[in-house]
Amino acid sequence: MPWCEECARFYNPNTLSGSGDCPEGHHVADPVHDPDAAPKVPWHFWLLLGALVLYLGWRLIEGIAWLIARI
Repeated sequence: MPWCEECARFYNPNTLSGSGDCPEGHHVADPVHDPDAAPKVPWHFWLLLGALVLYLGWRLIEGIAWLIARI
């Protein structure tokens, strides 16, 4: 959390301006990333999504095979 020496308080990064200034106008921190950029999705999310797609695809194939066997 960025600390402003002049204001003697911590600021949430969302309350800082795009150039890293506190609401009073003092420079607090250098921006490390674009505040409008979306956060990166973790790799394990994609792994779980891939496993889910494989599982549901296999269940779909089993369901279709079950329906064909019942007809």
